[in-house]
Amino acid sequence: MKKLRLLAIATLAASALAGIAVAHDYEAGALKIDHPWARPSIGETKNSAAYFKIENTGKAADRLVSAKADIAERTELHESVDEGGVAKMLPLKDGIPVPADGEAELKPLGMHVMLMGLKSKLEEGQSFPMTLTFEKQGDVQVEVKIEAGASGHNHSHHH
Repeated sequence: MKKLRLLAIATLAASALAGIAVAHDYEAGALKIDHPWARPSIGETKNSAAYFKIENTGKAADRLVSAKADIAERTELHESVDEGGVAKMLPLKDGIPVPADGEAELKPLGMHVMLMGLKSKLEEGQSFPMTLTFEKQGDVQVEVKIEAGASGHNHSHHH
């Protein structure tokens, strides 16, 4: 019976640790950044995009004003819009608002962090650090995992 109990405890502990390893959330004050990810590079493409959800549990709105990743020469906050059946990328010069008791979602075919002039290929399974800068919260360090996304969106036409 002791062996069975120890096995159960060990299994629970391993499960808990696995959950921690899989968890991909970052908290800073009232902000929670959920699952930052980017797609693997396609061919010789020098651009990609990063996506994540920002939850704000606070009573004051905040704003994502910039992002920086050493893996890219430049990063910009963008939004994909459909204008008459033509997809266009528009820079979000005023940043991305994160309402009080609300959220902002950066996702394929929507708002995203554009990674331009990649210094190396993004390989599935790898990750890279990125600094998100918020108007009120300041800098938040996250690790962006490179994984295949469900929705296809090619950023190779950005220069």
